[in-house]
Amino acid sequence: MTFVRPAGQAEYPSDTADRQNRLRHTATGLAWTLIFAYVVAELVTATAWRTAYSFRYDTISDLGVTACTPSVCSPLHLVMNATFVALGLITIIGAMGFRDYLPHGLRQWSIVALAVVIGLSTAATAMFLSNDGVVVHFLAVLPAFVSRHIVLILLTVWLWKQRRLVAVWSAFCAATGITGTVLLAIGLQVGITERLVFYPLPTWMAVTGTAIALTPLRIRARQRIRSRTATATLTSN
Repeated sequence: MTFVRPAGQAEYPSDTADRQNRLRHTATGLAWTLIFAYVVAELVTATAWRTAYSFRYDTISDLGVTACTPSVCSPLHLVMNATFVALGLITIIGAMGFRDYLPHGLRQWSIVALAVVIGLSTAATAMFLSNDGVVVHFLAVLPAFVSRHIVLILLTVWLWKQRRLVAVWSAFCAATGITGTVLLAIGLQVGITERLVFYPLPTWMAVTGTAIALTPLRIRARQRIRSRTATATLTSN
């Protein structure tokens, strides 16, 4: 996937590129690739449960509960809660680091503001646990559950003309999340449907971050090919 390049900026030619921006984008992209580790954290935490954790019927939040009941007991809750906080911070850092990939002005800062809401709400999942009060926990995580769909929809609309592939990818993730929301609302297998709501945005971030992190390598490879082609042409002449 080739992500839309920073607004008004060329495709990182080596003789005119801003090295600081290149490094920032690459570092931020690498940070977003760490989101793949979220799935590992879930698996590790679920495996450590004293009762059998069900990815079909138990919620994601159950992995972070600090108190044990006959049906819910998560010894590695610290791992899961630390992962929630890390995911929230990476979401915010990534949005700030990649903000110049979006048109400047209201559109750019709308995405950043929503990303901050998502990040803070995700981190709040680890601070307002479901075993400390379901209502407070619900209010803490609700902003992230709503804002994630809005972000993906806005990216779909705003990038449709500039970068169709990224827009289609965003639309697919948005559609998956919205479908999950509907299924969750009607009570179908909460563990699966909640993940259909939650996973699309982190997946979008991880894949997009990987694509951006690999952009310098892709461009260098293209430059080498052009250089070799030019050399071969001169030699043949």
